[in-house]
Amino acid sequence: MRLGRLSSVILLRHTTHNTVASSKRVSFAPLSGFHRHHHQNTRAFLGLRIKNSCFSTSAMNKKPIKPDPKQRGMGMFLQRGVNIATQAKGEGTTTPPKKTISAETTTLKVSSLPKRIEGEDKEDQEGAQKRKTNKTSKKETTKTTPSRQSARKREKPEKLDVSSPKKKPKAAGPTKYHENSRREKGYKRVCGVDEAGRGPLAGPVIAAACILPEGVQIEGVDDSKKINSEEERELLYEAIMEDKRIETAYWICDEKRIDQINILEATMECMRKSTEMLPGGPVDWALIDGNKIPKGLEDKAEAIVKGDAKSQCIATASIVAKVTRDRMMREIDTKYPQYGFKDHKGYGTKAHCQAIEKYGPCEYHRMTFAPIKYMDLSKYE
Repeated sequence: MRLGRLSSVILLRHTTHNTVASSKRVSFAPLSGFHRHHHQNTRAFLGLRIKNSCFSTSAMNKKPIKPDPKQRGMGMFLQRGVNIATQAKGEGTTTPPKKTISAETTTLKVSSLPKRIEGEDKEDQEGAQKRKTNKTSKKETTKTTPSRQSARKREKPEKLDVSSPKKKPKAAGPTKYHENSRREKGYKRVCGVDEAGRGPLAGPVIAAACILPEGVQIEGVDDSKKINSEEERELLYEAIMEDKRIETAYWICDEKRIDQINILEATMECMRKSTEMLPGGPVDWALIDGNKIPKGLEDKAEAIVKGDAKSQCIATASIVAKVTRDRMMREIDTKYPQYGFKDHKGYGTKAHCQAIEKYGPCEYHRMTFAPIKYMDLSKYE
């Protein structure tokens, strides 16, 4: 009898699982080998509405039927805390009871702790109270006693200066600082040297040397490149040449000499020769514009980068060299007006290069300079 009930429960567990999964009402006939009252007991045990008719495949084609809320699976009975007998009758709740922890288990009795821990807790509480009192006292002191910054009276400006920043004042121009510093060291004849015509494609390169005695200074003398007006340069040149106290000299290397020894060596040669051509004789010290000292002047010269904007005597020499060369280029323009030498003074402007391409180079052009040295000159013969 017990074996029969056990086998029927196992079989019914499998069938009820299938019914829940398919969400349909199924009917089955009593199995052979079991008595009828066993089958009725299982029907009452599960609380299912089971039809007496056999299972038909036509139920698969019908629309799905909503499951009965009272229908329960076998897995629910395996949950912890569910009474099977009450669930079979349809009584009680299906949700398992929540685990609740009683307050007795969570609260600890202080009396059960050792006395040493109780004392430490009291000490901690007393320390926390002391910290709170210290914080409150500090807050009170900060409120009552003002700090140094708050005690000071901060004077706010009446109006904010929103105007644009002031521009830096322009440089005063070249001075006699370098000349005077050398004279203080015992050098009496101190000259300045500068060149003109190092970069053009045609014409000579010229270097000039000038000595300005103490107390002699011409107003308006500055770097020749900063004087944009050609007329202004001419006036300064005339003023320099008319003053007999100023010593001036220059040396010229033409385009043939430049092609022979290159432009750098020709420039250094002009600078050295110009110092030797001064009327009063050789110089004691030379101030050279640039970063190189010519050969033969190593022991009595110094190079000053952008010296024509710093030294009066170098600025004077730059004006003499520039105006002398410009006058020569205007004379060359009278012979070859098609190149426009009077306008560009031999520099490689667009108009000058177009004229060279059209007419070819003339006798005053430097054949070692690009683009002339890469040109096929046979078509201009």
